[in-house]
Amino acid sequence: MENNNKEENELNIGYVLEGEPKTNKEIETLFKTFDLGSKFHLFESLIRPKIDVELVESDEAKIPIGNSKMGGKPDLATGINWPTNNANKSLSFIGQINCDEIRNYDASKLLPEKGLISFFYCANQEAWGFDPEDKDRFKVIFTTLDTDLVRHDFPSDLEEHSIFRANEIEFDNSLSLPGWEHYSIDGLLSDDELDEYMEISGDIEHQILGYADCVQGAMELECQLVTNGLFCGDSTGYNDPKRKELESGKEDWILLFQIDSDEDSTGMMWGDDGKLYFWIRKQDLMDKNFDNCWCVLQCY
Repeated sequence: MENNNKEENELNIGYVLEGEPKTNKEIETLFKTFDLGSKFHLFESLIRPKIDVELVESDEAKIPIGNSKMGGKPDLATGINWPTNNANKSLSFIGQINCDEIRNYDASKLLPEKGLISFFYCANQEAWGFDPEDKDRFKVIFTTLDTDLVRHDFPSDLEEHSIFRANEIEFDNSLSLPGWEHYSIDGLLSDDELDEYMEISGDIEHQILGYADCVQGAMELECQLVTNGLFCGDSTGYNDPKRKELESGKEDWILLFQIDSDEDSTGMMWGDDGKLYFWIRKQDLMDKNFDNCWCVLQCY
């Protein structure tokens, strides 16, 4: 029987959300707890698997070269230089994911089974993802690991605030729901039900794949328009006649990596306590093509 007592729901939520949901049944329990049990069938087909990322502070010298980590110094293939923008300014190293470490957690089977995915972002956080001209201000590098890796020292032009502390990563797998502003749930819930749904679908920190935990709204359309040359820092791109023919392409974009602000562990602070999101087209991910990734920063 669904619980109609809001105060009692709040008391129960600590038990219901003990860890991220791993089965559809657990998500259905969440819906019932928040008086949304009758709507669960509308959301079941929208559920996506994700990989949870937990940081463990570590001495970087003890992290083997090529292992997954957040912050610290990147391990790049021999002959690959530390990435820079078009003005030859070094990008900040965000982290690297060893695909062999996460393949048992990748229920989607979209990620490469082997290889190293390395993430870089502009040192002064001047790119927010709405300008096509920002493409040089972030980079995702895929290394097949059939070559030697070299751990690079920090470039001399990186200020202290652009250098992040190294953390090892522990992974787990769970399930993800679209956020309350995501286009896929338009019309499925009333305004009152949306308030309850927000308690179920948000507050995720670091993750790989799944639905983004958005700070300022869904980003798939923004990625699609900006990567096709439309400026989205105001209404210009959204009102452009090209939007109509491009809009269906938003379905191609999926979240690759979400990085939360985490001053205590890594020293990362994205704007005003926001998040950094790396996006990729699904087909590009399946083709192991990371050259066309897009990055968005959202904050409060």
